[in-house]
Amino acid sequence: MKTSTFLIIIILIFSSTCTATAQPAKITLATHNLCPYGCYDENGIFDGCAVRVVKYAFNKMNIKLNIVVVPWIRAQRLAKDGKVDGFFAASKSEDRDQYGVQSAIIAEQRWNWYMLQENPLDPASEHFKKRATVASFRGSNMLKWLKANNYNATSSPPTTEHLLNMLLLKRFDAMLANDMVMTDKILKHNIHNRLKIITLLSKPLGVYFSKNFINENPDFLSQFNKHVEKYMKDHPLPLNLFACPLL
Repeated sequence: MKTSTFLIIIILIFSSTCTATAQPAKITLATHNLCPYGCYDENGIFDGCAVRVVKYAFNKMNIKLNIVVVPWIRAQRLAKDGKVDGFFAASKSEDRDQYGVQSAIIAEQRWNWYMLQENPLDPASEHFKKRATVASFRGSNMLKWLKANNYNATSSPPTTEHLLNMLLLKRFDAMLANDMVMTDKILKHNIHNRLKIITLLSKPLGVYFSKNFINENPDFLSQFNKHVEKYMKDHPLPLNLFACPLL
């Protein structure tokens, strides 16, 4: 009798340990088409510096990754509604913290002001905040920040490409955008001489996993973060801080 009880206790302890350390076989993450973090190449393959970090971590964890590419607002809503396990690459915000948990940093980001060279306004001045018309792309933390801090945000196009085109057409005085994304656009269109750039702040990016997913997989995030940090250590940013760390 005592032997049987002992065996049952051992089995329960073993089962509990296995359950606690088990990882999901497959994870679905939502993202958007945004170079250089993640976008389609000439062969139709979705790749980018943030995508590579995430894939590396999941490969190390032997977890199959399914990436859903949708508009940015929808990517966040899918995670919030529990239709995907998380979304990336996203900076930290109080709104996202309500339904998700951010991972370790998978890519760097700076919020920069972009203005036409001939524009005399100074983003650091109180006059700019009161009088300048500004914009950022729809669904971004940057747009929420502008509105929360009482800037005169007059436009919210769906993409950074639309945002840049509107700036060049003088639809507003300044745009707030991601430095790496904008550098990609500036080089593509060869317009660096037309713009002046002022850095506002640093907002690094991670993966936001839904709280429901984290609650169901309590050991997952520490393991994921460990592999992300290893990747970032082995692939540091080049001297050109606008570049993404690549394989």
